[in-house]
Amino acid sequence: MKKALIAILIVAAAISVPVSAQLASTAWGFPTIVQSSNSVAFNQDTANALDYENTNINFPTSFDCGAVGLAFPSISQTSLKTQSMTHTDFAQTNQFAEFSYPFVGVGATGFPGLGFC
Repeated sequence: MKKALIAILIVAAAISVPVSAQLASTAWGFPTIVQSSNSVAFNQDTANALDYENTNINFPTSFDCGAVGLAFPSISQTSLKTQSMTHTDFAQTNQFAEFSYPFVGVGATGFPGLGFC
């Protein structure tokens, strides 16, 4: 009888306690990350070259011993070469990336993913 009385008291206590539920706020969506970038590059270089050569060849008209030398004419040559080169580069790049992902937040702390649906 004592066990039955204890069981009745436990049931009565359980019935008399009010039941309630407190629900946490839930946020969900698909946040999107967007990245956009571009670049412009301009490059110009110039190279200059100069080549100057001068040669003189003189044949002797007499030797030390007094004899007459060969009768070749003197040779003179001058060479002048110049070169100029200019190179120009221009490049432009554009890049765009976009990424979306599912997101669920329960309560005050957000949890990524759909694990709390």
